[in-house]
Order: sequence, then structure tokens, then C-alpha cells
Amino acid sequence: MFRSILIILGISLLVIQQFGVFFSDSFQFSLFIIGIVLLGIPHGAADLLVAIQNEQKQSSSFSRLKFFRVYLGKMLVFGIFLYFFPFIGMSLFLIFAAYHFGETDLYFFKTNKFWGKLLVVSYGFAILAVILLHNVEELRQIVSIAGLNENNLVFFENLIKYKVAIISISLVTFFCSVFLYFTITKERDTVDDHFLWQFGILIIILFNLPLLLGFTFYFVIWHSTLSIRNIFSYLVANKKVTYFIIFKQIAFYSFLAISGIAIFIFGSYFVFSFQSVIMYILFGLAVLTAPHMNIMHEMYGILRKKN
Repeated sequence: MFRSILIILGISLLVIQQFGVFFSDSFQFSLFIIGIVLLGIPHGAADLLVAIQNEQKQSSSFSRLKFFRVYLGKMLVFGIFLYFFPFIGMSLFLIFAAYHFGETDLYFFKTNKFWGKLLVVSYGFAILAVILLHNVEELRQIVSIAGLNENNLVFFENLIKYKVAIISISLVTFFCSVFLYFTITKERDTVDDHFLWQFGILIIILFNLPLLLGFTFYFVIWHSTLSIRNIFSYLVANKKVTYFIIFKQIAFYSFLAISGIAIFIFGSYFVFSFQSVIMYILFGLAVLTAPHMNIMHEMYGILRKKN
């Protein structure tokens, strides 16, 4: 039911667009920033609580000092790597993001074996391929200021040249992975039978929306809300963790992250172009998301064992 509501929101955007409403760059950017502030950042702000519960579930001791050292260390290392090697850094991030998106949307599948991992990765790649490669001109504008060298740009142009083939292969690979998963594992008891038609409608929505609006719909409206829902269900299962504690944790760490982003946007607004601001915000999100994905992976692993 919850996912159906999100799909209705996506269809509503398509209907509005079909009636000739033009989503300007400034409107898409404003919606993106609002979504990041209200949902995107908060969905990762409960990582400390999730990490604590992960350790408790595994009967391990938890050190806040170690958590922050490792968490911030991963952000720093990935940020430095992204700065000096933007193409390789973003490529690695997209690979991990594909797995993270697939694991979140299909958390009810068992991914401890190869066929489960193939399923969630192919799902995530299909989503990213449709969002990024279908909106070529918008993607070119963003990539043009990413600091890529000539060889990287040639590789990027080749991707665009074969965009139809890449999108098609990603979709075929996903549906083949679904078939192989059910054929080989013979597991259906824990699977939501609606996931295929939801995936199909989701692809149609993303295929017909502009790049930034499509990314906003998927990352903010779809992914972040599903993540928050899963995080709350996971945390409140521990009777010691209340909704008030979760909200307080999310509010505090969201404020810290949003303050840093706000300072950056204000400072860059007068220096960089519109596309540059978007690019650097995406880089910032990549750095913030790097340690978050690992924590969520542990959480979903525990949930699958529980189920």
C-alpha cells in the first residue's frame, strides 16, 4: 500500500508534465534541495542508532568513538579519492549505489547467495541507467564540469552512443535475474508478488521525467521514504528505542549535515554555474552516502535472517 502511494505521486508528476507544464531548471533544483533537506539527509541521520542495534543483534560491544572514527574516516578517504579521481570515484559509487538501491527496494529477497546479489545489482543498474542515460543533454551539462580527462570523456560519449543498448541490456538482465532467482532458489514465501509491476511503472515514470526531477523522485520520494520506513520498523523493534529518540537523533545529525551543505551552496552560488552546484552537491551526497550504505547493508542482512 505504501509503495502504491509513492507510485501515484510519480504518476501525478507524469500527468502534470503531459498537460504541458514545464518543469524549469530552477523548479527542479528547488524541489531537489527541499527533498534532500526533508528526506534525503534524514534517512541517513539515524545511522548511529542503526549501527548500535546492528552490534546488539550480533552480540558485539559498541564503541561510539570507533563508530565516528570509522564513519568519518570513510567519508574523508572517499572524498579525497573522489577529488583526485572523479571518474573512477563516481563509477565505484554508482556500482555501490546500484546494490544499495536494489537491496533497499528488494530487501525481502535473500541476497546471501550469488543469485540474490545479481538480482539486486541488476535492479539498481536498471534504475540508474534509465535515470542517467535517457536524459543525455542534461547529463552532458553536468559531466562537462566534473573535471574528467579526455579519455574519460571519450568513454562517456561511447556510453551515450550506445545508451539504448545499455538501457535495454540492463532491463533484460534484471528480468533474467528474476527468472534465475526463482528457478534456482525456489523461494517465494518472503517475496512481495507486486514488486514486478511496481518496477515496471517505476521505470516508465523515470523514463519520462527530466534527469534531476527523475532523480529527485527516485532518491527522495521513493528510496529515502522506503529507507526511513524500514529504519523505524527496525529500531522500534527494540523496546528501549522510542520514536522520540529516533526523531531526536535524526533532527540533530540532519541539522549538522544540512548546515554544512547550506554553507557550501551559499558560497558556491556566486562562484559556480547552476550545473556545477548540482554536480558538487551530488559529490557531497556520494561522500555522505559511502559509510551509510555499509550500515544499511548490515541492517538488511539482520532483517533477512530474522525473516
